[in-house]
Amino acid sequence: MRVGFIGLGHMGRPMALNLVKAGHEVFVHSRSRGPIEALLAAGAREAKSPAELAAQVDWLGTCLLTPEQCEQIYLGENGVAASKKQGLLCVDFATIAPAAARRIGTALAAQGIRYLDAPVSGGPWAASDATLSIMVGASEADFAAARPVLEQLGRKVYHMGPPGAGVSTKICNNMITGTVHVLVGEAMVLGTKAGIDPRKLYEVLAGSSARSNTLERMVPKFVLPRNFEPQSTVESIIKDLEAAISTGKSLGVRLLLASIAQQCYMEAAGLGHAQKDVSAVILPMEEVAGVQVGPA
Repeated sequence: MRVGFIGLGHMGRPMALNLVKAGHEVFVHSRSRGPIEALLAAGAREAKSPAELAAQVDWLGTCLLTPEQCEQIYLGENGVAASKKQGLLCVDFATIAPAAARRIGTALAAQGIRYLDAPVSGGPWAASDATLSIMVGASEADFAAARPVLEQLGRKVYHMGPPGAGVSTKICNNMITGTVHVLVGEAMVLGTKAGIDPRKLYEVLAGSSARSNTLERMVPKFVLPRNFEPQSTVESIIKDLEAAISTGKSLGVRLLLASIAQQCYMEAAGLGHAQKDVSAVILPMEEVAGVQVGPA
């Protein structure tokens, strides 16, 4: 199949590589030259604009960060919509607000282009291993058409409902994990300040009712080794929590803990940690408490 991919960051690059490995004729476009060169070396072909790429493929994936970026790629000058490629199947892997996804989908439909919101979970490790969880909002027909390629990118592919349902599901997921990162940070700082060895504290928490995927991701992989190279950034989770909060406001749902968590990430970003991993939310907590969780 002739497949396109736009957005070759931490997630998009390994996803596009997996499509090359699966035997597709892959066309790519990105604002960053390094990832383009890596994909070309793997056998992909380059398109100079989203419109040029869309005109050459039947299945197009995009993996961008913000709703503004998504709207530019799909609806901007030389965007996907400008190709007017009838029947083109577009799969948007970004985590954006449901209202933004529906707005993009409606505009593309007017050009005869199909659009699915399909955010992913699992991080760059799962993107590399093709073991992502993919949450799709689409019609039954569009989901069926997209599914064979989606199953080459993820281990679990869920059809959550009509357009907008995929991103609605993902913001619920990210609201939980974003808030739990904050809570884990506070617990680890509290225990360390109380004189507990943080490695022993983690061992007990991981074997008790406090155990979670977030705990097991954050503490041994980032906090204890003092490595905050990003898998998902502080800047990104601020955006995801904003999508959840704005959606909650539109639906009349109070999201108190998500709002507090977002403030903690904004504090971390304001102190220069915006491009570090979400686990860096612990850094301002350590500074205030006067302790460091893990080796000096």
